Amino acid sequence: MTDSPDLRAFLETVTNFTPVAQAHAIIHAAKTTDGGKIIFPESGKPIDDQPGWRITVYEVTASGNTQIEMIANWIRRANKLARPEVEGDGSITYSPPSLKPYSDSD
Repeated sequence: MTDSPDLRAFLETVTNFTPVAQAHAIIHAAKTTDGGKIIFPESGKPIDDQPGWRITVYEVTASGNTQIEMIANWIRRANKLARPEVEGDGSITYSPPSLKPYSDSD
């Protein structure tokens, strides 16, 4: 998987979007970036006979039973890979500096 600066910048940008705008931006990126790909279920075909929703953007692939689930899974997976400081609920965790004084004898 990737931890590219492009992926981090993309995630930082779409974080500020509404969920609908996030979905549009991620789907657009899948169609326009190198290696991007999106698979939509075919209408009239039972879901068991085909792959569900699947997307690849910036070498991060995710799937879901619905478009909304696919987008949420992609955001979660991309954040986990490129922005490990972002928790599953979207909050950012910073580790406090160590309070133990450092000495050369340690």
